[in-house]
Amino acid sequence: MKKILLLIPHPDDEIVGTSAIVQRKKKQGCSFFFFFLTNGVLKKNEMWPWNRQNYENLLNIRINEMKKSLNLFEVNEFCLQNIPTRQLKYFIKPTIDKISKLISKYKIDSIFTPAYEGGHQDHDVTNCIASIFKKRLNIFEYSEYNYYQNKINSNTFIKKTGNEVCYQLTNKEVEFKRKALNIYCSEKNNLNYINLKQECYRPLTNYDYNLPPHEGLLFYRRFSLFSWHPRVDSSHPREICKILNEVN
Repeated sequence: MKKILLLIPHPDDEIVGTSAIVQRKKKQGCSFFFFFLTNGVLKKNEMWPWNRQNYENLLNIRINEMKKSLNLFEVNEFCLQNIPTRQLKYFIKPTIDKISKLISKYKIDSIFTPAYEGGHQDHDVTNCIASIFKKRLNIFEYSEYNYYQNKINSNTFIKKTGNEVCYQLTNKEVEFKRKALNIYCSEKNNLNYINLKQECYRPLTNYDYNLPPHEGLLFYRRFSLFSWHPRVDSSHPREICKILNEVN
């Protein structure tokens, strides 16, 4: 493991799931390419009407936060797809093509992707995209958050395989992660459930993308009764599964 492609569904996921992982791998001699698969901002027509005229400003804020994060991680190689959040499922083919080009150009030997856990539909789509390359190079998945058994679980996998690598963060790593999370002021109210004490990754599991990540309510559907609210994802997991099943 020398050159790692970190798949990041939204600017801030690099911190939520891999803050300490990146630091430790760099100390082991690994280098990283950060690939932000979406810009982390809703489509303009999905925002509150009074926010739509401020769309460009909101987008610039998120991009500037991303750049500050890159500086903190001291990662210079990155790219950002200008795809709105929740829309990655419509850009699977071009994203696969982009990853394939990055692998060749930067001599990538390993990919890290979010787990298939129902935390966010873009996370699950990213995991499926990464699985396309499992015969080509090493694929690892990192845990972020899920709603397994009707409770918020952060930085731990739903079902253990026995191949997990879990880091217990040092005080210095906790301080770094807290500082990094504070960069994303635009997401401040959405990151207060993140575990600051542990991060886990493992070789990619063989998932059945025809099924939701787990039974019961998924994290991104837990406020589905308020689907009229822009912050609430109204997509049904079965819709996502149908799209993902066509990929594999």
